Amino acid sequence: MRFPEITLTGTPYEKGFTHGSLCKEQVLASIRSYSRSFKNNVKLSWEDAQALALSFLPVFKGKYAKYIDEMKGIADGAGVRFEEILALNLRSEILYTGLVEGMNADERGCTAFSALAPATKDGVTLAGQTWDYTVTQRDAAIIARVPAEGDIPAMLLFLEGGIVGGKGVNEAGISLTLNAIVTEGYKIGVPLHIRMRRVLECKTLNQAFAEAAVTPIPMPANLIITHKDGLSLCLELDPSGCDVILPDDGGIIVHTNHYYGPRMVLNHEHRAGGSSYMRLQRMRQLMKSKKDLTQADLEAFCKDHAGYPTSICVHPDPSLPPEAKALAGATNYAFIADLTNGIVRFVAGNPCEGEFEVLPIAK
Repeated sequence: MRFPEITLTGTPYEKGFTHGSLCKEQVLASIRSYSRSFKNNVKLSWEDAQALALSFLPVFKGKYAKYIDEMKGIADGAGVRFEEILALNLRSEILYTGLVEGMNADERGCTAFSALAPATKDGVTLAGQTWDYTVTQRDAAIIARVPAEGDIPAMLLFLEGGIVGGKGVNEAGISLTLNAIVTEGYKIGVPLHIRMRRVLECKTLNQAFAEAAVTPIPMPANLIITHKDGLSLCLELDPSGCDVILPDDGGIIVHTNHYYGPRMVLNHEHRAGGSSYMRLQRMRQLMKSKKDLTQADLEAFCKDHAGYPTSICVHPDPSLPPEAKALAGATNYAFIADLTNGIVRFVAGNPCEGEFEVLPIAK
């Protein structure tokens, strides 16, 4: 399995037009997938989701205005409405702030991690994650490179069709991972995926933290920002603010799809399924079971099946009927970044079914 690789250059509108025109099928796949998810998971029609997204437009001022131009470019390139692209970029705010009773993001979460000295061989800085979400969203996955521009370093972005920000790595030695978390309610503020793009446009960890934690925070999420200097910050976000988790004494951070920072635990009722707790436990076990961790070790851990099918390497429940299995959650890709040496390794689909390959940050 391979995902399309594109390079985004020029003005924000031109970047967006390239995205939309070269990856029209991925944009349409995102629209199909998220319109279905909004309806099933939060009882919101695609039309109502677009109207809700428009309520965030006042946020896009100053340094954020360029992302509206990029979204307009995507819409024009793909031949869809701007409001549809805006709704895709608000997918986290819409989906994870009040799931319908009985629904959860359990098998559609992620396992994210960083490993620093003294946990790693030669003290290198490693970070990465699995991306666990609906199987159908593999059809929307895009690998995008954005060359350096002024003070903005070159970026390698793992995107979904139509969405301008995502997980990734930049040439300044910063990596960004994401875990979805569910809470009740939202605020109007800079959307999650815009924050993520801003983080990867930074050169320092302090700048990246400021972009990730700028208030008001509209949605629940967890971001791990790691820097090649051997520093990592795990940010638990919700509309009340930000809780920061630091690496343990062994140099390790692991996060899945529930809050465990002391302030956030007190603020939130239990909304995660068991998989989130089991994946957190298992990845911690694996990372602490071996000294001198390497990129290859973390790749192997991403293939782990303890707790199958909702394991670190998530698979659709084999007991589901075919039509339900097609919409179930699975690991859609994984990446591991050696930030010290600037090496990113990536596998599309379930890690257990493929091989990690080197992805250059810039070409």
